Amino acid sequence: MQIKKVKNSRNRILAASLVLVSLLLVGLIVKKNEAPNKNSNAKGKLDIEAPTTVVGKYSIYDMIKNDVNKVHSDSIISLYFNTSFGVPKLYYVYKDSLTYKERTDRFFLHVYPKEPNTLLTLQKHNFVNLDFSDPNPIELNIDGDKFFMFKRVFIHEELGDFLALDNIDFINTGRYVGGQGRSYEASGVKLKNLTPINITNSLEKLTISLSQKNYDKIKQRRDEALKSRVLVKKDDDFVKAGVAFNNSEGIKAALRLKGDWTDHLNDEKKWSYRIILEEDKSVMGMNKFSIQHPKVRNYEWEWLFHKIIKQNDIIGLRYDFLNVFLEIDDKDSTKTKSLGIMAIEESFTKRLVENNKRREGIILSFEESQIWDDRKKQFDLMLEEDSRSAVLQSIQNAPLKLFEETKVLADPKLSKQFRTAQNLLEGLRHKKLKITEVFDVDKLTTFVALSNLFGGQHGLIDHNLKFYFNPITNKLEPIAFDSHSGFKIRQFVDYPFSEGDDLYTQKLNEKLELFTRPDFIYGVLKDFGEELNRLFADLSIELKTMVDPAILDYNSNFIKKRINPSNTIVSNLLDYRPGTIQVAIANLSDLPVEIYGIDHSNGRSLSAPFQSNPVIPPNQKRIISFPLKDAFENAFVSKKNKKGGFRFPKDVKKLKIKHKLLGTSLVKADAIIPFGLDDRSFTQNVVDYKNSFVGNCGDFPFIKVMEDQKKIVLQRGEHTLSETLVIPKNYNVTIEDGFSLDLVNGASFISNSPIICRGSKTSPIRFFSTNSSGAGIFVSGTGEKSVLNHCYFTNLSNPTSPIWELSGAVNFHEAPVEITNSVFEKNRCEDALNIIRSNFTMDSSFFKETFSDAFDGDFVVGSITNCQFLNSGNDGIDVSGSNLELDNIHIGNSSDKALSAGESSVVTGSNINVEGGEIGIVSKDLSSISLSSVKIMNTKLGLSSFQKKSEYGTGHISVTGLTLINCQLDYLIENGSELLVDAVPVETVTNSVLDQMYGKEYGKSSK
Repeated sequence: MQIKKVKNSRNRILAASLVLVSLLLVGLIVKKNEAPNKNSNAKGKLDIEAPTTVVGKYSIYDMIKNDVNKVHSDSIISLYFNTSFGVPKLYYVYKDSLTYKERTDRFFLHVYPKEPNTLLTLQKHNFVNLDFSDPNPIELNIDGDKFFMFKRVFIHEELGDFLALDNIDFINTGRYVGGQGRSYEASGVKLKNLTPINITNSLEKLTISLSQKNYDKIKQRRDEALKSRVLVKKDDDFVKAGVAFNNSEGIKAALRLKGDWTDHLNDEKKWSYRIILEEDKSVMGMNKFSIQHPKVRNYEWEWLFHKIIKQNDIIGLRYDFLNVFLEIDDKDSTKTKSLGIMAIEESFTKRLVENNKRREGIILSFEESQIWDDRKKQFDLMLEEDSRSAVLQSIQNAPLKLFEETKVLADPKLSKQFRTAQNLLEGLRHKKLKITEVFDVDKLTTFVALSNLFGGQHGLIDHNLKFYFNPITNKLEPIAFDSHSGFKIRQFVDYPFSEGDDLYTQKLNEKLELFTRPDFIYGVLKDFGEELNRLFADLSIELKTMVDPAILDYNSNFIKKRINPSNTIVSNLLDYRPGTIQVAIANLSDLPVEIYGIDHSNGRSLSAPFQSNPVIPPNQKRIISFPLKDAFENAFVSKKNKKGGFRFPKDVKKLKIKHKLLGTSLVKADAIIPFGLDDRSFTQNVVDYKNSFVGNCGDFPFIKVMEDQKKIVLQRGEHTLSETLVIPKNYNVTIEDGFSLDLVNGASFISNSPIICRGSKTSPIRFFSTNSSGAGIFVSGTGEKSVLNHCYFTNLSNPTSPIWELSGAVNFHEAPVEITNSVFEKNRCEDALNIIRSNFTMDSSFFKETFSDAFDGDFVVGSITNCQFLNSGNDGIDVSGSNLELDNIHIGNSSDKALSAGESSVVTGSNINVEGGEIGIVSKDLSSISLSSVKIMNTKLGLSSFQKKSEYGTGHISVTGLTLINCQLDYLIENGSELLVDAVPVETVTNSVLDQMYGKEYGKSSK
């Protein structure tokens, strides 16, 4: 919570006067049925899901209920003004409901001072502009009536003096939209009925007396500390002093300066002191305490934090404020100095334990002297921040500090407690014990939750930690100290040593959910609001303090985002088989996630209960197998065929992982992604991927590598390839005539350089697989042209690896190629030859008995001449997105289409002979085929033109010199597509050729 400053003492007195008026309003006598619900808000959401907005309601509730501090009212709006906890606010209150404009228009707020000429010397306007927007009105229900409230803090950083109440003449305010004018206006509003009252400080009095000599010693130590920037304690720091409380007799005492950083000493008179009274004497029940400037603990916030801490049965300090005087005795005279308002803070003694209703026990902390010694050395040598010693400043190396050491070690019972507590802390520090084995986990998590809610994370710093060993429970308990509360938190801070302890996290989340409920924060203001306002009235006489408890709302909502993040897990389906679903679940949060099971999207549970619910640690991933209920399959009944059965991937979207953050009450159900990364094979896949680019030519005896010339020669002769060969980039690769390679055991031939295969009619080059276990050929990314002449490719299949596979037995990708006098036969995969994104020429080559397509060209530019394609298992020639020239082509007995062009292909040619098979020539999807001298005989369907894919368009065929012999159907042309025979359009016959193609009446099924 940020400290907002009042500009001058006159303003502070006036603000304090208003506080006394507001004290009459802060009783918060609220009917039970009007108090915030503990578990849900008005809209039915759990508290963990809804924003906290308690403070705004607290400030306005009684003003409306009792009709006080109203400065304006008309038929539309009522204006209220109040200073609560030192923060002046103007409230805009609508009754019953809000129109759209009343909810969304901007507010103008112009404050006119009594002396506008002074303001005009600072700016061009004679008013202070406090215009604002507030898109989130607070809804109030008071005695059965509904109200909507907007508020504006009555503060201007640069012109704050002009907002002092005795300096304000009137205000003009209302609503407007830029460029459209004002929708409401209230002019000349006076801030009346806010009568100033003279305030006097009601705090008690403490007088410290010491000799001039001892005062001089104290002053010298202060000067040394200011120079070093750190106060380092010395053995002779204490001086003799006397202490008197109110009008009581003086008590003998010892006194020294207190603090580590010099913020305790910077003020000219408010120095921090550690005071120890003579034995059996006390002030406010304390024998040992500190006096310090209220700012070093952030004013009233430390007081409020200790009140809440003790209210929740955590050990807290007595902390209050006093008027402090310093009497300096010098020979026959006494000089009295008023130190003004100071904070008094209890030290760590037996009395602290007893005041917190605990059995006498020891108090420990980590010794911090070596930290401050090291920092002093750094400053003395004028070194940078990163010059600090990690060893000296590590909590791992800090000795333990035992408070009231002499007394404890001399008492056998207390000494035994110390040894036990020492072993607990060392076991925790060295990770031999978990934090929940060492601490009272309920009290520890309460302390951590409240420290974060109040922005008191300074008290969670290692060297600020203080511990009480409870001899009844044999557990440690935290002692609240130096929280420096009252600030917006930027991150959540856990207790040191708590990492990896799920029980700690579970209990902490339970406490966080409890303390972020609106009724808890409302209770804080209700229980301590009156005292807090009294403190402000006292302190504001002298100190520039202003407390904004809206920070509690902010920190509550910050914590809610932590324990109820927008996304908690990401789940990927790995495997499904009857009775079990295996899912990889990644925890995206900083907290452990508890997994409950798998639900249907309709809320029905589909998985059997776990013996123990799996818990996924923060930011980690786990593979979890869910046992399925016997009725799992019945949960997925198809409306179409009325049959059950889980269908992948369609039904995966109906599965939800039921989970929650450990210790929270909100159970969530998130969808499963039907695919994902399988960590079990990921590493090997990466290795396989990298290896696919690594050349291994030197591993094979039939390959000669001339590295100096960047040449590779595959030597003639009969060879066997039982593992994949990879030829790297930027080599000249020659395959000698008579080279014969038998591919077995899934082996492929892969080249990233162009290959020159110049066989001859009598000494061809052969690639084959005698036992049908080999893969195929892949040439990729070569830039320069490959040559295949008198090459045979027999009984091959498509190259594959664990992470990729191709469709052709022979493949050229972005690799120009020239093919002549070559044979592709009996290949066992989708394409005998697949050329992709390449230029090519093919002449005098022969394709026969291919399992599927003979030639498949994807995005190619090329020509095929004097070639035959016989007995293809699918298409003879199939091109997509390509430009192709054909001449003297014979295609026989294709199981689907002899020639097929798709996806904006352009095919031209002449002397095309198609015999037998299912379909002759097809143009589809914006493709154009222009041929001359075409003969089609003994096919089921001669020619067809249509649209298959919606993202493309119709097909076009133009043929001259067409001969059709013994075809069951000559033409099948879709409306919108076109077939021209000798420039004469053939009549279209149907709106949907697809209804008859692909195995329905013509061709081969594509399934």
